[in-house]
Amino acid sequence: MPGQNDDVGSVLSLWLAYRDKRNEYEALRRDSYADSPAPSWSTLWAGNDNALLSIFRHFDSASVTKGLIGEVPQTMWLFDYPLLERTYYQLAVNFDVFGNVSHQAQTRLYFDLIRNGAEQNFLRLMPAGTREDFLDDWYQNSGKFKMWLDYESIDDDKRSALKLDLKDPKKDFANQLLARYGDLNAKPDPINRCDSAYCSRPNIDPALQDAEQALSRLASRPAAGLKVIEQLPEATLLRVQTASGKREFYSMLRNRAHSNVAFMLGESLRYQPGLDTLTIFPGILSSYPNFMFNVPAGQVPEFVDAMQAARDAASFEKIVERWGIRRSHPQFWQYFHDQTRYLQETDPVEAGVLDMNRYENL
Repeated sequence: MPGQNDDVGSVLSLWLAYRDKRNEYEALRRDSYADSPAPSWSTLWAGNDNALLSIFRHFDSASVTKGLIGEVPQTMWLFDYPLLERTYYQLAVNFDVFGNVSHQAQTRLYFDLIRNGAEQNFLRLMPAGTREDFLDDWYQNSGKFKMWLDYESIDDDKRSALKLDLKDPKKDFANQLLARYGDLNAKPDPINRCDSAYCSRPNIDPALQDAEQALSRLASRPAAGLKVIEQLPEATLLRVQTASGKREFYSMLRNRAHSNVAFMLGESLRYQPGLDTLTIFPGILSSYPNFMFNVPAGQVPEFVDAMQAARDAASFEKIVERWGIRRSHPQFWQYFHDQTRYLQETDPVEAGVLDMNRYENL
């Protein structure tokens, strides 16, 4: 596996060798799949709730959560067993957190190929005539050079057996996936994917339902029309407490848009801030929260109105002063320890103490 030889002077030659080997394998796999029956719903493994996962990657951390969370994303991956196996050995078994720059670089570069393989797997499910369009969207600008330089070409001839709407096959696929495998979707998400008049979870406290209904107005909107996103860090917690004393934590995650994610460096050159969105979901989805708001349930609509109206740092400052929990807040540690209690109550197997080293003092 890449990274076992950590000679700094051999990074480029090792990368080229592994890239070529992987592309040879990718070509053989593509041709083998082309001779197999057209991919259908039976292609997808549905053994348990690990079948559907959501990945949130922040600047210096990431999380993997069971279930499909958030709006239909720009990219989707489909892992087959070889990709899962290589990911496990590359990122878990053989990864050295304290490895030198050669080990780190080889690991990141090789996972880029794994990601591309998972994207190609997903594209096999899409109508053949739309696959190049998806690639053009995922690999804009400099990404096209990366595709030409490092990636094996996709199969854009073999048909898919899925019956999808040609106007938006990816969204139609996601909707059919949720309908077919709803029992495996560990966490339904009416806040970000509201398809009716009710944008909240059923069977919860009515005060929290009203809060979620209001919060849905912030979800899945581009920053060009919701300017407050520009002021938010990547992982924000929202603590909502009802008059009866019941409280719920929500994660507000900032999704940063890019023209492509094909390079390790130069992220700022590919960043598209106007397309950033928010994902709002009940629970704590980050081990490294950057900030927290504490809002009484009855004030959530007012909080949402203020967020929608905030267009600059000065107006956002007023929101922070009223509802924000800065490090200097007299009850900071009370709210911090309440996060731990909440995790112990809702997810005792995964519960732990959150790392506040990246907490910002907005």
